[in-house]
Amino acid sequence: MKLLSLIIAGLLVSGCGSQVLQPETPEAIIERSSQQRIFYAPYDEVWKAAHSVIKYTIAAENQDFGVIETDYIKAVDGWLPPFRTRPQYPSSRYKIVISFARGKKSEAQENVRVTIEKKIEVFKDFISEVKTVNSDGFEEKTIFYRIERELVIAKALRKSSENPN
Repeated sequence: MKLLSLIIAGLLVSGCGSQVLQPETPEAIIERSSQQRIFYAPYDEVWKAAHSVIKYTIAAENQDFGVIETDYIKAVDGWLPPFRTRPQYPSSRYKIVISFARGKKSEAQENVRVTIEKKIEVFKDFISEVKTVNSDGFEEKTIFYRIERELVIAKALRKSSENPN
């Protein structure tokens, strides 16, 4: 009985020691960070800026929880990068989910982390199961850019109204 318990204890100790944590791949880190951006502005301003740049029908939104979700958009009706003339997956649809998280309030300025997720579903035919694919990230980057521009414009307008000279 003691021999059996020693063998089991030895296996448990050696099993835990041989397990090495694998570092995250650079591609996974880039993909995760490219879907997020931190804006140094008040939460309400970032929310308003995001609302002004979304040109799709909004299916659900909740400012308290920090979520904006669009209806499904057919790929043929959606956004295309300048270098494409037609969608990569013509028989697909997608929706965009934008999440907002307030940062720690510091004396200097507020900040908000915005995460944009584009969920793409590809249909082969009526019978086949829906296949999900990863986004190329171009539309998300465009939305981030537009939010940033809206915040810059709002800041400039606020500054010019405070100091009319």
